Amino acid sequence: ADWMVTSSCALAIVHQLNLEGKKILWAPDRHLGRYIQEQTGADMLLWNGACIVHDEFKAVELEMLMAAHPDAMVLVHPESPQGVVDLADVVGSTSAMIKAVVEGKASEYIIATDKGILHRIAQLAPNKTLIEAPTAGDSATCKSCAHCPWMAMNGLQGILDCLENASGEIFIDEPVRTKALGCIERMLDFTKNHPELLARAQHGFIKNIGAA
Repeated sequence: ADWMVTSSCALAIVHQLNLEGKKILWAPDRHLGRYIQEQTGADMLLWNGACIVHDEFKAVELEMLMAAHPDAMVLVHPESPQGVVDLADVVGSTSAMIKAVVEGKASEYIIATDKGILHRIAQLAPNKTLIEAPTAGDSATCKSCAHCPWMAMNGLQGILDCLENASGEIFIDEPVRTKALGCIERMLDFTKNHPELLARAQHGFIKNIGAA
């Protein structure tokens, strides 16, 4: 890859590349790519991949949940299908969702992303009611199965071992390491040197709350 992006900086970086006349091969998430393409008008070829968590959110089920909670604000991660994104009050990254709840005036929030974020939001906004967005119908074994098994493999003991013993080091071929590092540093340099572009892009990225 020439660039790496996160959901919080993707819009600004793609917008800038579009201004430079670059055509973009986007991978791996087609839903995030479609949303970025829609927002920027960039010439993008989308890889047909998706997050196993966000791809499972269902617009029909979300509409029924919204009907049951008409005053709730709906927060959706942009890696979700278009029908789900179109129902959102706020479309944004994890940090944007946290900001929306902490600073928002609503008392209830329907959240369409990995359910692990709800614990952190509850810590920061204990007086707000958090509702998991549905990933399946009533006949399913779980109504909201928004849980990433791979992210859940990260545990406190493993992190402690890594910090104290430098365990878990992975060795890769030097040409691969060098190219990967350049890709990461390019993103970090952009976010460090262009905070105004990030703020400006986020205004369009997160509906109704401005920059995040």
